[in-house]
Amino acid sequence: MADDISVIPITDEQAKLGQEIVGALRGVGSFFKEALGSLPQDIIGYLGGDWLRIRRAENIAEMLNKTKKRLESWDIKDSEPASLTVAIPILHSAADESREEIQDLWARLLAAAMTPSRSRCLRQGFTEVIKKMDPLDALILLEQGSEKSTELAQTLKQLNVTSDQFIISLENLKELKICMSGGTDPTKYRLSPFGREFLRVLSD
Repeated sequence: MADDISVIPITDEQAKLGQEIVGALRGVGSFFKEALGSLPQDIIGYLGGDWLRIRRAENIAEMLNKTKKRLESWDIKDSEPASLTVAIPILHSAADESREEIQDLWARLLAAAMTPSRSRCLRQGFTEVIKKMDPLDALILLEQGSEKSTELAQTLKQLNVTSDQFIISLENLKELKICMSGGTDPTKYRLSPFGREFLRVLSD
């Protein structure tokens, strides 16, 4: 099989699915092994049997490509296999995620798990937080999370959103304990200690 990916078919239907999965993962098989430290012989069974469909395989491939690029942008030369405690939940969640902004967060988290200086700071809560975020939440967090003193009008124009959309995302980030209220103005916020650590691990 291409790129060291092996699939053990059980039925004709699974064999066909296996070939489609191999095609979807072509080009990231070697990195799959690098990210986890080993490669399962039955990748279908490893990711849940019938649960893994071709669309999910494509999503995983896209996330792994983003992870490779993130490691390159961080100039990481000494990456190490991610702990399976972190990697498996990421793979399961990323398989169902095609939205670019959330895919990017999963890729950042996996890249952090493969980076020695960041992996020891990872918390399992980071995975749960990403699961509950929407694309706009991710954009606001990554682009405005440094608590820059940007005027609201400028921020809304930059993100191409309404004030209501912005406030809804802030409320969700507060509920996830990433942000705290910045006063009586609903558009003001500050990062919580958890939010600062979350950004510290995932940011460039």
